Amino acid sequence: MNLQTTMKLVNSIALCTLLATAHVGQAHEAPQVPAREAAAPQQTDWGIAGDAKKVTRTITLTMTDNMRFTPDRIEVKEGETVRLRVRNGGKMQHELVLGTHQELEAHAAMMLKFPDMEHDEPYMAHVAPGKTGQIVWTFNRAGEFEFACLIGGHYQAGMKGRVRVVPIRGGQRAAAAAPTLAPETSAQDMHAGAAHNMQHHMDHAMHHAMHHDMQHSSAPARSPSGQPYAGQQQREIKALSDEEIQAYTQGRGFGFAKAAELNGYPGPMHTLELAPELGLSEAQRSQTQALLDQHKAQARRLGAELIEAERELDQAFASRSVDANSLRELTRAAGEKLAALRAEHLQTHLAQTALLTLEQIERYRTLRGYGRANALTMHHPTNPPEMNHAHHPQ
Repeated sequence: MNLQTTMKLVNSIALCTLLATAHVGQAHEAPQVPAREAAAPQQTDWGIAGDAKKVTRTITLTMTDNMRFTPDRIEVKEGETVRLRVRNGGKMQHELVLGTHQELEAHAAMMLKFPDMEHDEPYMAHVAPGKTGQIVWTFNRAGEFEFACLIGGHYQAGMKGRVRVVPIRGGQRAAAAAPTLAPETSAQDMHAGAAHNMQHHMDHAMHHAMHHDMQHSSAPARSPSGQPYAGQQQREIKALSDEEIQAYTQGRGFGFAKAAELNGYPGPMHTLELAPELGLSEAQRSQTQALLDQHKAQARRLGAELIEAERELDQAFASRSVDANSLRELTRAAGEKLAALRAEHLQTHLAQTALLTLEQIERYRTLRGYGRANALTMHHPTNPPEMNHAHHPQ
């Protein structure tokens, strides 16, 4: 990470520490700040802020809650100034940040530790749900670079893509100065300028078609011979489906709490949904909402750690670097993350049960369709457990 970026991150962390209470629940909101004073653009390893008057084309990228960019590969020419139009098609805050692999890795790790840290640079676009942002960037360094969403857990869930900046040499530079494409270039037409790129374009389209079919299929893709894993080799993390990654990233239950839910221990989300029928008091509503908010934050953090552990296991096999010793360590790490995540969900049901009366617990089970409960005969905690989950297994 270059010195300037490091100092900005350190300053941001210090500011977040001093003003932590003012930033709760506001992580990654699009900053409402005055326009920057005019200053000379600063060169980075992956390019420099561009002049909107010199834009030769616009590339539109879409971000979704399945933690993916579409397209996730773009190609530009060295020296080209491009407008990246970034659309958030999901219901969560997302962002696009340009950088090298090393820069983004370090920044993503920082965001996991300090999720309320605000950051704003010309190579970033923070986009609210349903909105559109943009980056105007001059790619004056040839090479392979990346873009990613660095909101806590999103990068770890695979929300990233690649930028290939094709070098231009000799007399080609003069020709490249004049725009050769229409001002608006769709993602699908991005690679159609030269015949030697046609095969790449076809492969790219086939990859996305296969990915789309896998996402929208209710059952695993099967080959004509009935092989249940056919097609899953295209996954970024072979052992995790897009649905699993999305559930872990968003902190959803995903069946982890069934042992509690189906044995008479209500959860906070459904308790709030049934608040009128359960006759929750204002104090119960407030305590339940606080429990849910804290649980979601914990579950998202643990989910991101689980995804990363599975990614390391997958990469060990993909790189052919795994052996018996490393396999034991990798599977142990992934198993511990999974256990911690499941314990978090179950502990939350335990805490929620302590906030309700026995009659409310029985009513909850009836409303949820589980039949008459054994809640009235089960042990009911008289002292609600602490709502700080820091003691959970990590």
